[in-house]
Amino acid sequence: MLQLSNVNTYYGQIQALKGISLEVNQGEIVALIGGNGAGKTTTLRSISGMVKVKSGDILLEGKKINGISSNDLTARGMAHVPEGRRIFPRLTVLENLEMGAYLVNDKKLIAQRMQRGFEFFPRLAERKNQLGGTLSGGEQQMLAVARALMIEPKLLLLDEPSMGLSPLFVEAIFDIIVKLKQELKTTILLVEQNASMALDIADRAYVLRTGEIILAGKAADIANNDSVKEAYLGEA
Repeated sequence: MLQLSNVNTYYGQIQALKGISLEVNQGEIVALIGGNGAGKTTTLRSISGMVKVKSGDILLEGKKINGISSNDLTARGMAHVPEGRRIFPRLTVLENLEMGAYLVNDKKLIAQRMQRGFEFFPRLAERKNQLGGTLSGGEQQMLAVARALMIEPKLLLLDEPSMGLSPLFVEAIFDIIVKLKQELKTTILLVEQNASMALDIADRAYVLRTGEIILAGKAADIANNDSVKEAYLGEA
């Protein structure tokens, strides 16, 4: 579904990604973990065209997507839920979902996807006429994911979905991520600081440090790696 080959990304003179190579197979959840400043968000932003890649190749379903606009990538079936949620605070839940479906012309299909979103997130159905900015952090995160699902993405990029949420909402969000894979067969690249929970639900994982991948493999193997336990899982 997704392949990065020797990708280098800069912010001005500062190199943020140093030859990143990774792949995400269809139907997988792949976790990208690492400390602050490791380059996790930059990786997602490079994939979705929010940051220009200086060199290297990014392929979606075998086709190079370097330099393609975010809008065109959305049309190709990629959705990016960025860090901080970025919902429209002055629009209602319903209006936010409608904005997510701006590429869909079939009103019946929009209604069906909206209903499915409410089935995944019943709390949003209860608040469908409420302004996005008045929702709790967890509810806003649910809305951000539900909005991304309105295009029925083949590939979903999730950036820190648990950030700032209560433990109850964190558990709910991770349950939904698993459900997306199981029921909708969505392929997911997950960036997450809660490494323990990310590795628990992922099929495979990559560990980033200062813009370089230092470890890759099955999520269970990564979780059992002593250096990962010490650095990211809080285990000595």
